[in-house]
Amino acid sequence: MSSVSGANNEQSGSRYSKPRGPYTARGQSCSNRRRRKIKCDGKRPVCSQCLRSPGSSAEHMVCEYASANRSEIHALEANIRVLQNRIRELEVVQEADDAGVKLHQPYAELPTPAHPSDNEPYAEALSGQLAQTVDETMYQPLLEIFLRYARELGFFLHIPRFRESLLLPRGSLGRPSEGLLRTMFLVGFHLSGLNEAQQQEQALLSRALVDAASILSSSHRDRVVQAIQAEVLLAGYFFCTGRILEGKYHLHAALSITIAAKLHKLRSQNADPGFPELASSAIFGDISQLDFPLDQIAEGERINAFWTTFTMSNCWAVAADSPQNFIVESFGPTVDTPWPLDMVAYEQGLLPFNLLGRETVTRFLERRSSFTIGENSLIAMYAKSSILLVRAAGLSAIHRTDMWQQRAEVFAVEFAALDDLLSSFNSSLIPLSQIDSSSEDFSFAFATHLTTKVAIITLHSKLRENSAESSEKALSAAEACADSIAGSISSESPTLANPLLSALWMTVGQVLIEEIRRDGAERRFRESIGIPPRADILNTKLQQVLTVMRYTPAHSPLNDYMFSQLQELYRGTDQAPR
Repeated sequence: MSSVSGANNEQSGSRYSKPRGPYTARGQSCSNRRRRKIKCDGKRPVCSQCLRSPGSSAEHMVCEYASANRSEIHALEANIRVLQNRIRELEVVQEADDAGVKLHQPYAELPTPAHPSDNEPYAEALSGQLAQTVDETMYQPLLEIFLRYARELGFFLHIPRFRESLLLPRGSLGRPSEGLLRTMFLVGFHLSGLNEAQQQEQALLSRALVDAASILSSSHRDRVVQAIQAEVLLAGYFFCTGRILEGKYHLHAALSITIAAKLHKLRSQNADPGFPELASSAIFGDISQLDFPLDQIAEGERINAFWTTFTMSNCWAVAADSPQNFIVESFGPTVDTPWPLDMVAYEQGLLPFNLLGRETVTRFLERRSSFTIGENSLIAMYAKSSILLVRAAGLSAIHRTDMWQQRAEVFAVEFAALDDLLSSFNSSLIPLSQIDSSSEDFSFAFATHLTTKVAIITLHSKLRENSAESSEKALSAAEACADSIAGSISSESPTLANPLLSALWMTVGQVLIEEIRRDGAERRFRESIGIPPRADILNTKLQQVLTVMRYTPAHSPLNDYMFSQLQELYRGTDQAPR
């Protein structure tokens, strides 16, 4: 809870000297009582007045209460409306000739690093089939390319079951929705390395946007989960191609659907209806009542859908410099969904039937977590690292050297608590050397290590100039990130498909370059007191970072931009090669 809302609560609590009866405070009555101007006692799920109303019953009625987060809900709905308008614009552009208005790719003219591709067999098969329109014979190889990188790109569906469903005839209830398939074809095409075929990629993009937007309005039995999956993949595609604003819109869409469908309340101990305004909004219709999952795999897909979307939202809120307060401060405390399991655990039926969740994010940040199954799964650890990252960014953002004493004392307590939690969490991570870099598990483990260490850097970023301890912690975290490359990452690693890594490497590289510059300025002093210069070691680590940024599996304007910015910073030091 923010300090402003806390102050408001204190004021409202001191305004009256005695209670006025079993009624709610002004503005907190249910919507039905507010319309009739009748007092409400605030009971959930149905208040006493509504229960006594003629023709009403608890079975057919749930009171809707004004949420403290209504402004955030409205902001999410506004973002979705912008997204829908953008899709309609794209439909018009697609029907017009090529001289029409097109989205600008802001980094298209930047120098491009080399991008060796592992997908030559598929790319060669595709190149001979490209025409003005996309041939359906391309779809299978595009799908295979996509599935190779699926987990790194946020694909949370059960892949064996997904493959089986593809064999069903078109129109079958269990077959994947066209919107999801078109989105997967688009991402697969982008990963194929056929960068010269821009017209075909644009055709796939336009079709994917239109079809993905219609998933929720379809009658598909898995429309909610598949709509979230399509939006997550579209967000990753736009981030990778440097279209950050559109990436944010699609990620907002995915997060909004998870909230509307109450995926943050799966297996909740609480009876709180969540966000009724969003669940029954004009944009989404009524998607809050999901069918009972067929089995543990289907339920696991829903749990992992939430945590994948939540994790991406956390990470990109920091990477794209978006406001972080809504995700952790406002939305985080409402999350009751238990920590996710790796998909193989759902296959084995390891999700206990009596497992319930409560305040999952809050309990983690307050270190009140009691061990439950899934607590230390790879996907759960990645989600936790994202929570720490966004919390570190939020705390760092409020730091000022001229803070009032009382606020400075509160900040110091919060800073120390988060610093200790980060240190403890970082120490608990499985060493990357113990995980096969070619396994599916490695991508989550690597992203977790990198995100956690960037969270440490972010927390200490503003204190580095005045605190030797913060400076050392940030540098140690950056060096550890560079060290993780050696022996773990190669040009053939699927891990590099995650577009978030570019932003994380940018943070790591900046710390190393700043230390190289500082070492150069203090070289004579260090030598005079017998401290060996560190420039050579730091240069080696920086080169490791720059090298791994060259080997993204497909052309990424975002990665190119980050790469060129680091090179420019490096050239500003006297250590860079001339």
